[in-house]
Amino acid sequence: MIAVRLYPREEWEAQLRALGCRPLEGKGHLNTAEWWVAEMEGGQPGFIFTVPVEGPDDRVGKRELEIVIAQVKKAQPTLI
Repeated sequence: MIAVRLYPREEWEAQLRALGCRPLEGKGHLNTAEWWVAEMEGGQPGFIFTVPVEGPDDRVGKRELEIVIAQVKKAQPTLI
């Protein structure tokens, strides 16, 4: 059996915020994901994406977090 690394909310949220991302206001929480937005220069919204979360404490798998971060970094030339 393979152990899957799950990051607690405080770890994955800090990583996304450090990249200029924030939770998307006005969108409800999905059953298995959460809406986020990457901000552009001047604080304007950039692209909207979801973060796949697991369990009542919103943990994120290592691989899923790597994919989300890669997508944010790929878009960074147009971000802050």
